[in-house]
Amino acid sequence: MAMSSISRKEYLKEVKRLYKKAKTKKDKSELITNAVEITGLHRKSLIRLMHKKSPGVKLPETRGRKAFYGSDFHEALVVCWHAMNDICAERLQPFLPDLVVKLQACGELKINKVTRQLLCSVSISTVRRHLQRVKRRSAVPLGTTKPGNLLKKQIAVRYGRWEEENPGWLESDTVAHGGDSAAGQFIHSYDFIDIATAWNEQVASMGMGERATVSGFDEVRGRFPFQILGIDSDNGAEYINNHLYRYCKREHITFTRSRSYKKNDNAHVEQKNWEAIRKMVGYARLDSEEQLVILNELYRGPLRLYLNYFQPTRKRKVKLIDTTTGQTKKFYFEAKTPYQRVMEHPKVAQATKDLLQSKYNTLNPVSLLAEIRTLIDRLNKTLR
Repeated sequence: MAMSSISRKEYLKEVKRLYKKAKTKKDKSELITNAVEITGLHRKSLIRLMHKKSPGVKLPETRGRKAFYGSDFHEALVVCWHAMNDICAERLQPFLPDLVVKLQACGELKINKVTRQLLCSVSISTVRRHLQRVKRRSAVPLGTTKPGNLLKKQIAVRYGRWEEENPGWLESDTVAHGGDSAAGQFIHSYDFIDIATAWNEQVASMGMGERATVSGFDEVRGRFPFQILGIDSDNGAEYINNHLYRYCKREHITFTRSRSYKKNDNAHVEQKNWEAIRKMVGYARLDSEEQLVILNELYRGPLRLYLNYFQPTRKRKVKLIDTTTGQTKKFYFEAKTPYQRVMEHPKVAQATKDLLQSKYNTLNPVSLLAEIRTLIDRLNKTLR
């Protein structure tokens, strides 16, 4: 039950009296903790109140300091946030200077110079405070990976986390769209991600047969802005088969596989499965040709452009483990989009960078996100 203003004042007077009589720091801390739970006031505010010398108890009031980040800043930040599909502050904040310029050029953001300077210099913690995100949890999907024993001895095993600095080395995985049942034939999405740049491509097929895997891989190779040097997969039968093995050998592509039951060996693509596929498409069962056409239209069109040009990703710099306490600390590089990483990489040809730059100049992230949602709506209307 909420306390009235009068009863709260009386309660705080009694707390202050007991606080002055308390002999140990522990007793004082317990009094403050109980007062926080009962009154709902901030702990620091109560501590200041306990040390106040004036007689009586006056309820804490706001200090009246003028807000540094006003409503114009907040509204502009929300526009940027929605344009990035509500990503976290750690990914949004480093991309804000480029994003503000892009949204202004596209006519999606109209702000003055002061607000623009604030957006370009704001800290991650301030962005986090302004954007209280609501996290939606989804059901855990059914696993559909079947082990492929054929050729296992011929395909090399890659151990541990892959830290490749040159572009062209991919991780791949499949995402099943079987809903709450793995029975019958349904659509699978193939997810490919470059380790060095985080450039991401997807393709969908009906089922996950051996030929479908090769066909999908062959298609996405042409979408990457650099030559594919190698591919690493799990031990599913859709990958561990003669068709893909011969294809990679013929095209001079290094083919490796992760260790069985070691999901972290494919950590990059496992993380991307949620951001690029589950978050957009969901967990519903997709098993018709109409749905397959819509899904590939999404993957070949607005989704790949939006993810690669306008979705910043973080890459881990170092992981430290305290052997005495067992605590783990991770440090990350500044979040960048795959497009930014490709443009900065010295191994990518200048002609390719010029082509990507010209494409970037024609894109509008808000329009791309609207196209994605339109296709998702079309897909949802086909659900039975």
